[in-house]
Amino acid sequence: MTVSLQFCPHCGTRVTAHETTCPQCHTDLQAFRGTDKTAETSPKLNLNALYANPYKEGMKRLKQRDGAPTATKPRRWWWPWSKE
Repeated sequence: MTVSLQFCPHCGTRVTAHETTCPQCHTDLQAFRGTDKTAETSPKLNLNALYANPYKEGMKRLKQRDGAPTATKPRRWWWPWSKE
C-alpha cells in the first residue's frame, strides 16, 4: 500500500495523486510515496555508534568492505629503554 500525499513535504503545495513532482518546487514525490512497510522494516538505530570513535568505525567498515581480516595481531610497543 502506498502513502497518499495531499501536500508537498518540501514546500507544502497541494498535490494530486497522479503527480510525480511538485508543481511549485519540483521535488520528486515518488520517494515520499514509498510503502508503509519500509518504516516498519528499517533497522534499529545503534546507539553505541553515536558514542564510538567515527574514525575507528569507518576503518573497520573499510576493512570489511575490502575483505581484509578484521582481527589482527595486537601491536607490541617497543621502547628504546626496554630490554626486549
